[in-house]
Amino acid sequence: MSLIQTLVQLEASLTAFLSILTNDGVKRELQELLYNDKALPDKEILQRATSVVDKLGEMQLILEPAHLILADHFFGYTDTKCLVAAVDLDVPGHLANGSKTLEHLAMVTHATPLRLGQILRPLYTKGIFSYEPATEEYALNHVSRLLLKDHATQWHNWVTLYGNQFFDIARGIPEAVKSGSTRCAAQVNFDTDLDMFAYFESQGWVPQLHKTLGGGAKAMAPGILVDYPWHEIGDKTVMDIGGGSGALLASLLRANPGMSGALFDRPAVIDHIIPFFTKGGQFEDLESRVPRGNLISGNFLEELPKYEAYTMKWCLHDWDDETVVKILKNIREAIIATESSRLIVLESVLSDTRSGRVSVYGDINMMMTVNGQERTEAKWNELAERAGWRTERIWPLRNAWVQAIDLRP
Repeated sequence: MSLIQTLVQLEASLTAFLSILTNDGVKRELQELLYNDKALPDKEILQRATSVVDKLGEMQLILEPAHLILADHFFGYTDTKCLVAAVDLDVPGHLANGSKTLEHLAMVTHATPLRLGQILRPLYTKGIFSYEPATEEYALNHVSRLLLKDHATQWHNWVTLYGNQFFDIARGIPEAVKSGSTRCAAQVNFDTDLDMFAYFESQGWVPQLHKTLGGGAKAMAPGILVDYPWHEIGDKTVMDIGGGSGALLASLLRANPGMSGALFDRPAVIDHIIPFFTKGGQFEDLESRVPRGNLISGNFLEELPKYEAYTMKWCLHDWDDETVVKILKNIREAIIATESSRLIVLESVLSDTRSGRVSVYGDINMMMTVNGQERTEAKWNELAERAGWRTERIWPLRNAWVQAIDLRP
């Protein structure tokens, strides 16, 4: 078959399947089973859809002209800032009660019609918002509904934080990657030797950071709780290392009534969260299952308390390989070995696929803020083995940017 015949056949097939996918009945099924934000997507449909997206992504890279691929990168800032502008104007909120023409939308958002239309075009052509040429009306779709201010997971906060402060931080990347550079991109951009968290605190941005990350944690919690077999731990006590606010531990215990919990973190963090697990605190219902003695302060680079099961979420990507091995060895030495003993590491696993691109974004974010990194499956396996662990399995978790790396002693 000649190249032109191959492309003609491919175009015909894609046209036929696109027609099916845009059928009203199929669109309703997709809404219910794939991107219903009130329920996890159907596991098999998600797997198939992900595979299709990855294959289409590969085809796009093969067929698209090279200069357009470059243009998406050197003009990429326009997408970010157009989305920031739409969120700042609360375009999603003004479309919540129905579609609107550009003139109407400009009036209620106090925007110039011409300029508003310009920023909306790159958004609706790339899947954010819908536009109907026949009526010249804009509307919410399943993507832009996530940006409503009353949405449980508050995705609009991600647009504001990452589209502004982190956008600025990225300016420091070219300098930070040079040989001999000791500052991360955040330090380069802000011209400071403070670490990112200290600098954010000096600017009053820490509450915004916590609010944003807290919303993301809420969005990922259902997949974490459902797609890993927590029931195998039974009625054991799970210690969350570097557990921060206690939100992960609390969600885990509420989903597993027989389980008890413990949390290990820096002294200042433990002092802050002690009231959370007492009467009047946000986790007061768990007071008997997380007694005061189970809120333990310390340094995970040193000795750790002895338990049968540990969790650790989004901690190891802050550290270099040698430090990660040291942390994992410390946990390996502390763990009480039984048939159900394990360490569940909740971290991103780097993937070069279209569907795995958030792991790559995460890798760059870790690099530019704390000189950290995300890791491939092979690298996680290597580090675990060096520290005396066996990787039982890496569990994909629906709607989560982390996977459950199940390590056994």
